[in-house]
Amino acid sequence: MLVSEIACGVLVGVLWGVTNPLIKRGGQLVEKRKAEAATSAGGGVPGWAADWAALLSTPSFLVPQVINQCGSALFVLLLGGDARLSTVVPLANATSLAANALADVALGERYRVQLLLPSVALVAGGLLLCSSA
Repeated sequence: MLVSEIACGVLVGVLWGVTNPLIKRGGQLVEKRKAEAATSAGGGVPGWAADWAALLSTPSFLVPQVINQCGSALFVLLLGGDARLSTVVPLANATSLAANALADVALGERYRVQLLLPSVALVAGGLLLCSSA
């Protein structure tokens, strides 16, 4: 496997992992704003259009979402090229899991270590199995 494929797989994982908690926070902010708006004034744009408008007008949701989708586009380009699926897919997923955990810690989120450590071990084991095949 080429070094560039490994680097791109790691980059995809980092983009996915770091942006997931940020998207979650942005989504929570949107839900909070919607709840406040519902209690303060009635009317406005109904249903799904209001939901889309709220999401698209919230930079703390939109920016991480766009970055996350750039990671997905890079992943599709990798898979469409000559990259080895058995290595790139688990590498991106393992990196995403680790980056997500680190981003959660950096953002002050609480998570259960007893679930994270076995998850990391299983993903690492799968990566070893796929790379040795």
